[in-house]
Amino acid sequence: MKDASVAGDETLPLRRRAESLLAGTAAEDPCLLSHEEMARLIHELRVSQVELELQNEELRRTQAELAHTRDHYADLYDFAPAGYFTLDARGTVLEANLKGAAMLGRERDALPGSPFSDHILPSDRAAFAAHLARIRETGRAGTLQIRLLRPDGARVWAELSAEPKPPFGPLGSASLRMVATDMTEGVLARQDLETVLDSAPIPIVKVRVTGGGDRVLVYQNPAAARLFGDEALERSCKGFLCNKDVCPALAAESGVVRDRECAVKTRFGERIMYKTAHKLPDAPYIIEAMVDVTELMRTRRNLTRAMEAAEAANRAKTQFLATMSHEIRTPMNGVMGMTELALQTDLTPEQREYLGLARQSALSLLDIINDILDFSRIEAGRMELARAPFSLRRTLGACLRLFDSLAARQGNELHLAVAKEASDGLVGDAGRLSQVIGNLVSNGLKFTRNGSVRLTVDTAPPLHCPLGPERGHTATFLFSVSDTGIGIPRDKHDRIFDYFTQLDAGLSREAGGTGLGLSISKNLVALMGGRIWIESEPNRGSTVFFTATFEQPDPGPVRPEACAGEDGQAGTPPPPMSILLVEDNRINQLVAKRLLERRGHVVTAVDSGFAALDLLRTQPFHCVLMDVEMPGINGLETLARLRDAGKFGEAAATAVVALTAHAVKGYRERMLAAGFDGYVSKPIDMRRLEAALGQAIARAEARHPGGGHA
Repeated sequence: MKDASVAGDETLPLRRRAESLLAGTAAEDPCLLSHEEMARLIHELRVSQVELELQNEELRRTQAELAHTRDHYADLYDFAPAGYFTLDARGTVLEANLKGAAMLGRERDALPGSPFSDHILPSDRAAFAAHLARIRETGRAGTLQIRLLRPDGARVWAELSAEPKPPFGPLGSASLRMVATDMTEGVLARQDLETVLDSAPIPIVKVRVTGGGDRVLVYQNPAAARLFGDEALERSCKGFLCNKDVCPALAAESGVVRDRECAVKTRFGERIMYKTAHKLPDAPYIIEAMVDVTELMRTRRNLTRAMEAAEAANRAKTQFLATMSHEIRTPMNGVMGMTELALQTDLTPEQREYLGLARQSALSLLDIINDILDFSRIEAGRMELARAPFSLRRTLGACLRLFDSLAARQGNELHLAVAKEASDGLVGDAGRLSQVIGNLVSNGLKFTRNGSVRLTVDTAPPLHCPLGPERGHTATFLFSVSDTGIGIPRDKHDRIFDYFTQLDAGLSREAGGTGLGLSISKNLVALMGGRIWIESEPNRGSTVFFTATFEQPDPGPVRPEACAGEDGQAGTPPPPMSILLVEDNRINQLVAKRLLERRGHVVTAVDSGFAALDLLRTQPFHCVLMDVEMPGINGLETLARLRDAGKFGEAAATAVVALTAHAVKGYRERMLAAGFDGYVSKPIDMRRLEAALGQAIARAEARHPGGGHA
């Protein structure tokens, strides 16, 4: 684009040519001009006319472009994101753009002629006047942050950047250009942040990292000031932070450090802090937030010590229960064994009654011991279920037969009904299932006279199976034990499954028990993937329901030993055999020897492991029944020596059954893993003992076909 001055310059040659033509022809009469001269003159005039027209067209185009440019810059001025103002020397508004008018909350046309200070909060007007005076005196630009006051009362934080228009002209002339930037959002956000920092309960500091690597505290919120004091500002952090605190250094390298434990020195001594540090981008500053965890760490240490003490106490309790169980079961074996032997002799009716009551009392004491051991296992979270094949119907039948004599004495009838579609061959813990059934049947008989107790088993959809899909197919059953006894009030239905809870003090003293049976049953049912509940009304009897889930083995017959629990609860008695009994307790030795001899077995008894080994070198036996806890060498060491075929030959393959008063969970597995072929706990139950003997001989034969001797 060409401006007007340039266009004017381009007309000079044309003017000169015209003047030259006029000067050359002025003295001549046009009529005297020749035809050629006249034609040339007309041509020159026409060329000049065309050139003038072209110049005029160029001038009009230049004017249009200037107008467009002026409008463009006017739009930029009016619609700029910042407010633009032009003030005179007295601070009167001469001109403002649309953004400036919007910031002041005024119409644009109403602003010219108004003092700019009228739009400022009264408390900030003096600062604005001083700002103008300073610019007038120095002639240099300046910046000021003030609050504008709009007609509706709203306040706008604004940053004013003013620049003088030299020379600072007379009053009334344009002399000051000013840009107003709306800072309201930033100021309010900063105020909110300051409020948060001031009210934050945790110490927050800002640290400047110097060129030499030192760290200087430049800001601390009130919580930090209470710890470090105002005198800590602008001081090296080494004066109040431990040298071990590497959070700022790490933050300077990686940008952020989270939840790092540091020891910090305060006015109140050393404190333990969890610190988070962030490095500000493109600035040598680090923000640190700290949480005082001194008391938490002290509490944690105390809790750790308390937990260790509790675990030690729990181990001591477990050891105590195991020891007491062993020490009680040993004499109990003698009491019950001698009672059983006495009952097999010729007695008067009165003597038989007394001995029967003694045996019943011993069984009750044994039940209490077992309940306490189970309670201890449950409390410690160590109760686990065995996993072995068993016959559902045989297990339930054997369980109910234990109560035949008690039910008969009370005039009660026992009934068992198992749904035809219920699977019989299962995999699970038959002993624990029998324990639950036994607890429920026992409770039913306690509070029923001249009535009946019925055990019913139906199939049920699985509610929850803890066995996992990797265990194959499962079957869920609904068990119910109903009685025609006294019933239970509805408000006590939930309580009867709590530990040490009994229905009625008077009835409980009459019926006996610890109040642990149902609570133990509840936990066992939960381990079987089921739940237990009761339906009962006073004088209308009770029905206790529970569900349980078991695995279903691959199709095939159930092995004979599957009918037994972990100690062999049932099964066909073995034929008479020669047995070596190793028992150091004279009474228990006599009891076991006589009980076995009554069943037709030939028993040789010794009182130590050394004696047993000496005898096994020279005399063959079908089986060895050996106490585990013996002086000299115990049963485990005796077994280990016996298995040395180089010294004992065929005798090394003899079946050995562990006889022990230890009945804690896992002891049977320990004995079998140690090399015993069977396990029987005291007091001796002959059915379990004979089943264990038969199974032990079968295992030994399977391990060494044709081995052993007798």
